[in-house]
Amino acid sequence: MKKSIAKTIIACSFFAFASASLFAYNPPFAGEDIYRITSPELLSGGGSATGGPAFTIVPASITYNPSLTAVEQRSIINASLSLMLDGDSYEDTHHGFGFQIGGVIPTRWAVIAGTLQGVFDDNTRFDLGHSFIAHIGAAKDVTDRLYVGANLYTGFYTGHGSDFTVGVDLGILYQLDDISFLKKPRVGLALLNLGKPLSGSYSVYGIDGSTSGVSYPGIITPRASFASDLLEIRDFALAFSADLAFPTFQNVLFDTALGFSYKDFVTLDFGWNCNIRELVAGGKVNLPSIGINFKFAISTASEKVKDSWKKSEIVPSVAWQNMNGGIHVVSAGASLYLGMQDKEAPTILLWDEVKYSTLENTEN
Repeated sequence: MKKSIAKTIIACSFFAFASASLFAYNPPFAGEDIYRITSPELLSGGGSATGGPAFTIVPASITYNPSLTAVEQRSIINASLSLMLDGDSYEDTHHGFGFQIGGVIPTRWAVIAGTLQGVFDDNTRFDLGHSFIAHIGAAKDVTDRLYVGANLYTGFYTGHGSDFTVGVDLGILYQLDDISFLKKPRVGLALLNLGKPLSGSYSVYGIDGSTSGVSYPGIITPRASFASDLLEIRDFALAFSADLAFPTFQNVLFDTALGFSYKDFVTLDFGWNCNIRELVAGGKVNLPSIGINFKFAISTASEKVKDSWKKSEIVPSVAWQNMNGGIHVVSAGASLYLGMQDKEAPTILLWDEVKYSTLENTEN
């Protein structure tokens, strides 16, 4: 057993060393946040391998952990738009924008999710260029506590040369027992961006100020996350999440968030993320993000339809963060959850009970 563990550690160490040696690491500022900045839910704390403090599930969640959608019982339609505004410049050429559209469809065998996002930004402090990237994933519950998932992704970059990317993501989510005051704790693990990265034929400026070795987001990115409810007082609840990620084994990302909710109607999230390599390269410390969303029930079916499908929920969201010392990222969107979540356990009637009830009615 000890020899097996030692061999595993040596193999992992060799893999990490090989990855660091083979792949240059020079993403642009915010290159590791390319999926997060196009979604208000991810920007304000949901960009996490555990779904963030409020366990926010939208189609774009699969870019952080493809297993997250396994818990979803309802179909989801989601769209969002983001603006990247340079606070030090009023020229249009120094502003950027992004979008995201996606959906989630539960089936008998797995929960299928897909998301398409685009980013268009030529700011010298956010030189992300122009890109379209699509993910499609499948997630499934293995047990009542364990969920697994996998993505396929592909995309292309244009406007500064051209290139494409293609690969897979893997992830698991595990629900733990309560730990003292930590309620409903969960752990998320993901291995992201396993495939062909962006190559050197695409000329945007990386964190070292050159166009050499630019590739983003980081190929082979392990991500680990822990989240839990902290307290619940009447209709108010407080939760948190914390993530660590290691893009290409050459950087360390830290993300954390707090979520406040009231009556499952309004959620207020505060998040903060830190990118060590960006700070070392002279980047500014990001300010905390803030986001808010509201849930509204709407009628979507006639009275003839069963109760769980008579109403649906629409959840508008908006978020803001100041990144790299002056780039204001403002994101807004909405999600439509078709049907209402079933929170009651199913009623099971045995054959004898049904027969007895029928005879009783007949006698009366």
